[in-house]
Amino acid sequence: MYFAQNDQRSFHRMELNLPIKITKDEIEHEGLCIDLSSTGMRISFSAELLKTDDIVHIQLNTGDERFPPLDAEAKLIRVTELGPNNYTAAVEFISLT
Repeated sequence: MYFAQNDQRSFHRMELNLPIKITKDEIEHEGLCIDLSSTGMRISFSAELLKTDDIVHIQLNTGDERFPPLDAEAKLIRVTELGPNNYTAAVEFISLT
């Protein structure tokens, strides 16, 4: 687990770097969960169709039987283009199952 020294967030984030499935309008996109907190996550992906304020479904499978998969409805709060087909987004959870 990593904690930024000057991080002003209310919830600590865990660095993960695990693959995720992002679904919007029944279309699946591959992505990566960069870090995770109790209220959201930071993700990276290559789908240029995903935009700020989109509501998506995110699935994260840990690959470890001790930890159930994360299944969330979420809102993309801030999408940043890092380069061609390279995006990062701040995600806020709406509901978790």
